[in-house]
Amino acid sequence: MIDALVLTLGFEPGPLISAVASAASEGLAEGARVVVLTAGFPDERAERAWLEFQRVVGMMGLARRPGFSVEKREVPLDDFVAAVINVKSLFRGLEDKRVRISITGGMRALGIAVLTAYLLTRWRVDPEVEVYLEGQGRALRLPRLSRVLGVGVPEAWLEVLSALEKSGPLGASDLGGLLGKDRSTVFRYLKRMEEAGLVRQVDGGYVATDLGRLLL
Repeated sequence: MIDALVLTLGFEPGPLISAVASAASEGLAEGARVVVLTAGFPDERAERAWLEFQRVVGMMGLARRPGFSVEKREVPLDDFVAAVINVKSLFRGLEDKRVRISITGGMRALGIAVLTAYLLTRWRVDPEVEVYLEGQGRALRLPRLSRVLGVGVPEAWLEVLSALEKSGPLGASDLGGLLGKDRSTVFRYLKRMEEAGLVRQVDGGYVATDLGRLLL
């Protein structure tokens, strides 16, 4: 059973319709969500594809299922980090759900942002991920990369990044006071995190880099 289906909108509704039909045939849970991600740029072709997709899904009778919903979510693509964070904010509400992510079309940058967000999300239930092949009418199923790769960042480092994002820039002493850890311990964290490209020094202490922000 699938609790949520995440799709990417291109200029043709066919791949989205195929993905929904496939998910429905395998089993959609009661209250299932279909979230269609689209680039945050106005485009008449994408809008026509969205309207046609809505029409066909309506004909499939899925809207009559209890709690079933279809929604469109725009992802601004002016800044890659912001795009990934936008998609991650969606995934954070789905971490413990049975999710299928179908990259069904759209700008390449959108697909890359979705895949990056998937890899950087701490899933409690591993999603299924598939990429539709242009002109082939079928999807390529990816291995469960999040299980193989993992995020691999210590919880203490994430605490430091969170504190910097909320209150930075901060030095080791201030961070130690916020986190209840001694200065020397936090200083070691910061040096290793700086080597990993997660934080950088500025006037007043340290701040999270774009890579560090992505991990949050």
